[in-house]
Amino acid sequence: MNCLIVYAKRPVPCYAKTRLGAVIGMEEAAGVYARLLYSYLRDLQCAGWDDTHISLAVSARADVSFFAAAFPEFDVCSQVTGDLGQRIAASFARAFAGGAERVVLTGSDIPLLTVALVQQAFATLETVPAVIGPAEDGGYYLIGQRAPGVALFDGIAWSTSTVLAQTEALARAANITLAHLPVLADLDTIEDYSVWQKQMTGVR
Repeated sequence: MNCLIVYAKRPVPCYAKTRLGAVIGMEEAAGVYARLLYSYLRDLQCAGWDDTHISLAVSARADVSFFAAAFPEFDVCSQVTGDLGQRIAASFARAFAGGAERVVLTGSDIPLLTVALVQQAFATLETVPAVIGPAEDGGYYLIGQRAPGVALFDGIAWSTSTVLAQTEALARAANITLAHLPVLADLDTIEDYSVWQKQMTGVR
């Protein structure tokens, strides 16, 4: 069985995309996130998965009822407390304990993240133990492992340009192959926002 975990939060001002909101305004940033979030979840909803369980891991317990009402076909749970590494590790452990053989985790705010890329990640895990989707800022937008998984989240300096490099180093230390998907851009800065606007309006 495959398990796809999507990290999400309610698209409300001063809660979602606050880094971008500090530049363009919290209302506008929440609106941008709402579009990315619902577009991605709708695409996942319509993909016709045969052997993949989809779980929305939301930022706070208060978010659970919001997403359970909007997407009742998905399993919704709250993330554990702790830093991002502790939360991701717990999400993988929960999925493996539930019987998943391959687990992929993504964010919900990456403009060019598609169902096809997620499916590619699962296909990659048929032949290698781990897969990662690098982000242009030095982080990653997707990470996946095959059971039982290894610790790729300890001691990472999260929200820095070295996240990907540190994760690759952990994979090498564990002597596992970490396959790479295409590099994608996040949407966190005014430059990212300008590129995204041009993509949406077809401006070159």
